[in-house]
Amino acid sequence: MGFAKKTSVLLLSSAIVFSAGCANMAENEWANKENIGTLVGTAAGILIGSQVGNGSGRTAAMIAGALAGGYLGKTIGAKLDVRDREALALQTQQALQYTQDGHATQWSSSHSDAKATITPIKTETVQREVAVKRTPKVQPVANMTLINQPYQAVKSANVRNAPDLKAEKVAGLPTGTTFTAIGRTDNDWIMVGRRGVTIGYVYAPLVAQVKKPAQSTQTAAAETATDLDSLDLASAASKGIDLDAIDLDAVPVEQAMTAQATCRTIKYDVTAQGSNEQQTAKACQAADGAWELI
Repeated sequence: MGFAKKTSVLLLSSAIVFSAGCANMAENEWANKENIGTLVGTAAGILIGSQVGNGSGRTAAMIAGALAGGYLGKTIGAKLDVRDREALALQTQQALQYTQDGHATQWSSSHSDAKATITPIKTETVQREVAVKRTPKVQPVANMTLINQPYQAVKSANVRNAPDLKAEKVAGLPTGTTFTAIGRTDNDWIMVGRRGVTIGYVYAPLVAQVKKPAQSTQTAAAETATDLDSLDLASAASKGIDLDAIDLDAVPVEQAMTAQATCRTIKYDVTAQGSNEQQTAKACQAADGAWELI
């Protein structure tokens, strides 16, 4: 078990123990059901967030999960148990990622009477200050538009250390290689990500977005890892993916920059324990692809 997962389980267990211990503290105004729900929800959110990216090491995704858990735990989440809160948060991630405005996503618990409708109602593009990680060899760009979607090479493509055909080649992607596209530069180059770090740029016409996975989003435990996220140098070479010019062990450089990011307002309609609640929330893209409730 990795450090992130151990930490998540520990925090979740601690929150559950704490909530049980405080449940009888009626004289303590803080220790009411809603605030206990917030604490448990936040810890559950960390566990949920650790699943996003399927081992890609996205720390920010864990933070986004904690925020989602804490936010919902104060109101809706207080009526849901840990398993339901986790499942609802995973469904929320999928709705934010794939569902069009005005289209409802249905969720129902596998073990309780809880059910929910999640409906994105507004999508907007905003400018945000984000922190983007890149390998030391990769040249920075002044601004970009966040994508954070799985992409695939539709032709054999060179990855370069700057968004320019004359820039140094740092990697090669055979047709069919999948990766996380972190963003798009102003001159139509795609930032190629590996485990949340930009390793270079590929010319946009050579790649395309991977369509939504066919599997059920309600039962999916995590997103499918891309080739570049899951492969080391040796296994990448066996698939014809050239990463030799990239120092994968180098400490990445973190760059603060202005990015065009997508923000979405979503509406929850949740029924649990015989009562119904409605609530709206706003989520924006982070630089690593996670959705952050703001």
